[in-house]
Amino acid sequence: MGPSWLFRHNNLIRDVMSGEYIKKQKLTNIINHIHFKGDPLYALLKHPQYNEEILVKVHPEPCLGDEVVCRWDSEYEGYRLERYHFEYLVINHDQSIILARPRKLTTNDGGLTMQLPDSSPITSKRQVPRFQCHQIKVELMQNGFQATGELVDFSAHAFRLRLKTGLSALFYWFKSDVPASIRLFNEHGVFYSATCRHIYQQQSVAGVEIVVSPIQVEDEQHEERVIRNHRTHKLPSISAIFEHPFMGKTFQRKIIDISTSGFAISDKSDAAVLIPGLIIPKMTISYAGLLKIHCKAQVIYRKDESSVRFGVAILDMGIEDYNKLNQLLNNFPTDDEDMINEVDTEQLWDLLFDSNFIYPAKYQHIQAFRENFQDTYRKLYSDCPAIAKHFTYQKDGRIYSHISLLRAYEKAWMVHHHAARTMDGSPTGLIVLKQMISYLYDLRRYPSAMLDYFICYFRPGNKFTDRIYTGFAKGKFNPRVCSLDLFSYITHSVGDVTLQMPEGWSVRECCKSDLWELEQFYMHHSGGMLCDVLDMKNHKQHSLENIYAQQGLHRKWQAMALHHAGELKAVIIKEESDVAINLSDLLNGFKVFVIDPETPMDAILAAVENITRVKSAESYPLLIYPADYTKDKDVNAEKDYIMWILNAQYANEFIEYIMKRFRMIIT
Repeated sequence: MGPSWLFRHNNLIRDVMSGEYIKKQKLTNIINHIHFKGDPLYALLKHPQYNEEILVKVHPEPCLGDEVVCRWDSEYEGYRLERYHFEYLVINHDQSIILARPRKLTTNDGGLTMQLPDSSPITSKRQVPRFQCHQIKVELMQNGFQATGELVDFSAHAFRLRLKTGLSALFYWFKSDVPASIRLFNEHGVFYSATCRHIYQQQSVAGVEIVVSPIQVEDEQHEERVIRNHRTHKLPSISAIFEHPFMGKTFQRKIIDISTSGFAISDKSDAAVLIPGLIIPKMTISYAGLLKIHCKAQVIYRKDESSVRFGVAILDMGIEDYNKLNQLLNNFPTDDEDMINEVDTEQLWDLLFDSNFIYPAKYQHIQAFRENFQDTYRKLYSDCPAIAKHFTYQKDGRIYSHISLLRAYEKAWMVHHHAARTMDGSPTGLIVLKQMISYLYDLRRYPSAMLDYFICYFRPGNKFTDRIYTGFAKGKFNPRVCSLDLFSYITHSVGDVTLQMPEGWSVRECCKSDLWELEQFYMHHSGGMLCDVLDMKNHKQHSLENIYAQQGLHRKWQAMALHHAGELKAVIIKEESDVAINLSDLLNGFKVFVIDPETPMDAILAAVENITRVKSAESYPLLIYPADYTKDKDVNAEKDYIMWILNAQYANEFIEYIMKRFRMIIT
């Protein structure tokens, strides 16, 4: 059996001979370009005895004159190809076939030397271009049948696979009339998987080659959504640059519309290298060559119009890249030019005091740290996209409403500092709420954002927050979708002498059994998601702590167990953050879960002081759960806080609720 495919395409030779011709100089440049890329040429040979034609791979040396030297590919070692009669030099170039017939000068077991002709015939481009692939593995599956190999080439409608040798008997189980599944991948991941139908197959010593065509099915992962963020059209100088995972080559295509969830690109039908379902790990959105936004994307559809249109969904992007894209889209002309995210902190303080967000009691709490407080906010509002985001509504340099987001836990973002004042008698608080919802709508889908939960603290009885947060939670009536946990808030003033632990009481870092008991206690009392948010079992990774440190900020939390006579009585979460990163210091104090309601308050306070050890403040805020504990112990709680948690999987339902409740349109 020959070293490669038997050549059965004599009609191709007839078509090429009747086509156009290229000159020797052009052919020389093409061969040198192919050598530069490291790609092969092909030699059409005829067996000296049987007259069978075969096509073998050869590698050219640089062509500096009339002659070209080609080496046999290493896979043909031992086949004595020098015995074969040379027919044609076959060159794949830019989706065309060149069929050169040079004069053979010498041939040996290493290769052959040829003199190029004055002109050579070339075919017109393929109607459906076919592209060679580079080191892409394939897995073909059908019921009990499974085979592996490599992807040879692909077109818009088909894949040519070369499966490993020795599978002849195995192919007895392969049914050509039954759909099969393919998976295309390399060591970096899976790039494509689909159900395909068989087109044809053929066998040689190189393996079984099989051509399959994808069966088009409706994509459920990217189904049409009820709510879609605004899609911007007619964009100047914006393009998609991507490395094709099958070919290892970089392409650039014009983007014709875009939103924070995806975009559409335009391509020529004879140059289209994308196929629906293809995952592109390295995609760059480039604006005027100045702004580059990186993401992972997937092609979700192809539409053949005057040109080819591909729809591309963004699968993931880092939050810094998401912020760049969001800012880019917001800076294109829109009907609302008052949404400005550059903040004059002096104007922000004016809003917070004027709107009574910072009321006298709250200011009393933070006034001693006002310099640190201002320094923290300068950092947050300058460039901390990985942990903070804010939205303001401004007019003539004055801020009328504000809301901000903070990544408070590994997979939870906190909504806080929602403040507003009227403008010309009209409320403005909903404007920034709408802007934040639009921002979060697509961000929550990206794994890199680490946005599994939204949290918010608010005081009971506030009409605005009751309409937004409490109303939705009570309507769902499922704490695994949206939970409400009531805490008592007290401020513990530290004396000159640290309180001593009562006899028989001890405090230490939580072990696995302590955390398990905390979860049982919390699920029995609440059934909510606070333990999921704290995620104490996996918290030792400290990834968020490192991200804050990179921004020159501090964030840390630790679970401590209060025991008496070997029994767990309470779990105390020590939370640390920069002063006034949250104005109520809800992230810089202690969350106390009182598991045994008979636990003395003195033991809890002594544990808090012993956990702190080094006196770094005159007082500490404590959030105590359940809130009934302070009432039962006659502890003078200053106020109550509700902690609201939303599972991000149900964010769409929350957005629809907000839209209906406030007659809001999100586009």
